[in-house]
Amino acid sequence: MKFRNPIFLALLSLAFVCSTSTAANLGAEKHAAKGVNCAVCHGTTNPPIAPETATCIQCHDKKALMEKTSKIKPTNPHTSPHYGDDLDCTNCHKMHSPSENYCSQCHNFEYKVP
Repeated sequence: MKFRNPIFLALLSLAFVCSTSTAANLGAEKHAAKGVNCAVCHGTTNPPIAPETATCIQCHDKKALMEKTSKIKPTNPHTSPHYGDDLDCTNCHKMHSPSENYCSQCHNFEYKVP
């Protein structure tokens, strides 16, 4: 049986992705569960804007975060020897897709990025 209806195929694909993803573990869903709506990070423009670090640190205290991760080895991911504390949060912390270990592009650090 051939499916030629593009809308049906798109809905079928979406259903598959939703049923196989770990959407509840993504940052956006964690924020929503705590009552943080989309506009807090993305503003009210259409299309929404991508948040910058200045947006993140309105709620997430940078100094407290650096202290919380100070004992992570081999180096604190929030005080990079390359960028200090100026690396954009979204280089690692993805809210609508799984987070990434930005450092692993060059290093073999096994950080678990929430």
